[in-house]
Amino acid sequence: MTSSYAAIAAEPVDTSAEVLASANYQLNDILSVELKSVLNEHVLGGTRIGVIVRMKNNGTSISRVPEYEVRVKTNEGVEYTLQASASNPKSIQPKTNTELSYLSDIDRTDSVTLSEVNWTDVDYYVYPKKETLMLAVPISGEAWKGSDMPITNPAAVKKWGESFTVPSLLSPLQYQPVSIEKEVTDKGTVQVVQLLVTNPTQQRETMPEFVIDGKTDSQSYSGKKIEQDQIILEANEQKYVHYAVPTDNDTVLSSINVLTPEQFSQSNGGQGGQPDTVKYNVGRLNILLPNASASAVYSSYQMGETMKFDALSQLIHPNLNVSVVEFHMNDNEDEGSKSVTAKFRLFNKSDLPIAVPVFQTDLISSDGYTYTGNRQSITTQRILPNSGLVINYAYTLPSSEKGTGLVIRVNDTQKAAPYKTSIAAYGINLQQMDTNEKFSVYPFDAKVNYWTVSPMYNRKGDLTYSYKARFDLEMKRVEQIQVDASFSKLQLEIYNSTNNLIGTQQISFIGANRLISGENNIMLDATSDQLERPLTIKLYESFTTPAGNSKRLLGVFTQ
Repeated sequence: MTSSYAAIAAEPVDTSAEVLASANYQLNDILSVELKSVLNEHVLGGTRIGVIVRMKNNGTSISRVPEYEVRVKTNEGVEYTLQASASNPKSIQPKTNTELSYLSDIDRTDSVTLSEVNWTDVDYYVYPKKETLMLAVPISGEAWKGSDMPITNPAAVKKWGESFTVPSLLSPLQYQPVSIEKEVTDKGTVQVVQLLVTNPTQQRETMPEFVIDGKTDSQSYSGKKIEQDQIILEANEQKYVHYAVPTDNDTVLSSINVLTPEQFSQSNGGQGGQPDTVKYNVGRLNILLPNASASAVYSSYQMGETMKFDALSQLIHPNLNVSVVEFHMNDNEDEGSKSVTAKFRLFNKSDLPIAVPVFQTDLISSDGYTYTGNRQSITTQRILPNSGLVINYAYTLPSSEKGTGLVIRVNDTQKAAPYKTSIAAYGINLQQMDTNEKFSVYPFDAKVNYWTVSPMYNRKGDLTYSYKARFDLEMKRVEQIQVDASFSKLQLEIYNSTNNLIGTQQISFIGANRLISGENNIMLDATSDQLERPLTIKLYESFTTPAGNSKRLLGVFTQ
């Protein structure tokens, strides 16, 4: 709801128009006016009435703003004189526009319906004073009554994904709602709205300020633009802008409102002689959110294929191919959950080093729950030319998760920091675990020719048993993939006949005492007072994340 479609009077309005344009009225031979905003809002102890006027000097020389009284008339015929803002300009340059703000608080708590805004010339130097009506502009429909007011004008209601311009703003920029994502942070739940901004002109344009509120059937939630700097778009350029709308955790928004900020400065002012400023927002558009029951459609991902990212995202270098090369799920019986690990390969196809991008990933289950991945801690800062690097992400899911219908989503955590924005999403299927004859920790593949685990009696020590595992392997490695000290380790865990863990050991894929082709003798950090039989060895891929160690089951070997 806006005065640009609430204050049009003399001429009929085409409600199918993209922009709800105000009518211009001639105030005198040189100046014309249009109503940008009309406010009629209940405040503590009364009603606040405000008018924002856009005045244009159509002449060829500077012109003073006439010192007319600006009044509003109710449908009862009662007139109220509005105060001029202390920040209103006193004159207007030729062929330019300026905005003038007027406001008053009146001692009325009942419902007030405004019907007209007028300009009246009052001559106080004669008795009785002489009043001359200079211009009266009728108000069609309702003025803005505050954030709880519904926007019902069909021309001001947009569908999700529909392009729009913001009525009342002298800007050609076009906006399209792209996504709205719920994030649960340590400060509460936030809904992040992403808009695509397009400059259709052949000149540079600066995005004007407006705000977005979230709406339910009974409540309004105030939003705030995330980007702090001015957003400037070159000719035919597109950019994203983001708004954060704090809500309750269980809030389901039905729509969002687009509002423009207005202000009024009181001349009797506050501290240090500075005027007090009254700020308020005026609703312009209502954008309906997509039906919550409508499920998004994602492209099906084939293991190893290069992902396609949002064309406007600058996070992933164009010469960097990103793909998923491993995607597995296994049970965490001790913790009562399941873990999923995804291994991403980043391949630099250029002849120059490229910095390793830091992105976040989520898994979305078939019932709509989102699980954020813990990224592997890596030390490599740059990817060498014509080389690749692998990074693991670990996700913890409830034990009831079946693993079907999963979606993997790649997020940019920098563009709308501290919130994240999606730059790619795919439906993805889990891989089956390898048999005990082989296992893979990309870029390493291992074939198990044979294995044994042998007890050793410590006669000269504390008369306990320790254990040594022997694995004869055939190791192969994918070329052109960088591996450093932060790469995953092979973790062996040994269990006794009652499935109690009695020892572990880690061995590296690189460096001293690494896994090799041939016989690998691995002393397990395990001791027992009596000989344990039978024994089970579980092999895991283990890697470090900021949340701790994560591991993926590779095979189970039982004597």
